[in-house]
Amino acid sequence: MSLKIVKYELEAKLTTDSGGRFSKPSGKIERKSYGDGRERLKISVRNLKVPDRSTAIVKADDREIAQIPLVDGSGHIDNESDDSSSIPTLQVGQAIEILVDDTLILSGKLYVD
Repeated sequence: MSLKIVKYELEAKLTTDSGGRFSKPSGKIERKSYGDGRERLKISVRNLKVPDRSTAIVKADDREIAQIPLVDGSGHIDNESDDSSSIPTLQVGQAIEILVDDTLILSGKLYVD
């Protein structure tokens, strides 16, 4: 088993200001760069009150970076690559949004972790 040394990590905790339809939804996004050149993007959402089998669209500054299939209001992706070609470039301070059917559900800003 090889040890992965994290060179750089960005994170955002995703929350909502809306009440009603979205009962305590939450989410998190992490983007890591490792010392060996590998890249990783993990995004998870949960407690979304949306129809089953919906798709959450993840945007960074209005640019779509991922789609997450939802089951029972939850879903995640965990993508890893040998290089950064298949992992979107993200920067500190970027606004991250999670939308379902063009409705904003979660948002947050990226920070260095």
